Amino acid sequence: MQKALLISILAATVLIPIFAARGGSVKQAVKRSTVATVVFCVVYWIGLVFVYPSLTPSKKKPTQPGMTAQ
Repeated sequence: MQKALLISILAATVLIPIFAARGGSVKQAVKRSTVATVVFCVVYWIGLVFVYPSLTPSKKKPTQPGMTAQ
């Protein structure tokens, strides 16, 4: 899973400038790049907060004999 997170960051690093370069002027390209970066950060944050924890197995402590779970 860590590899997928790293690849997504690397892909965004390459794809956002490619997406922004299609603008007609430098000002338009900077706007597109800024918007794309903000959108990527928000989507990435949502993924880390909600999706990633549900994909990782939970690490439960083994219970000792004679102890009750709360």
